[in-house]
Amino acid sequence: MFSYRLVRLIESHADALAEGLEERAQTNAQVTHFRDLPARELRERVYEIYRHLGEWLLGKNELDIEHRYREIGARRARQRVLVSEVIQVIVLTKENLWEFLKSA
Repeated sequence: MFSYRLVRLIESHADALAEGLEERAQTNAQVTHFRDLPARELRERVYEIYRHLGEWLLGKNELDIEHRYREIGARRARQRVLVSEVIQVIVLTKENLWEFLKSA
């Protein structure tokens, strides 16, 4: 029951969470290539994951998740984003979510 409420809390605040991550990425010196991406692209991608977290956790298998992350990796490679920056944005995403949950 607790995990269901936690997932619903995250999904219902997906927009604010995505906005928070966008702000973190814009001010983080370790992810400068993300500033060259089309406006709001990062925000839209992370919003999609936050908003549909329950579906991701319950309805996706490892192959689905692998496919999604390969797509993201290929897109970032075409955009010339360094893999170190992709990893740093994943860390920022985790920190952003953790900060939100601590304050909720």
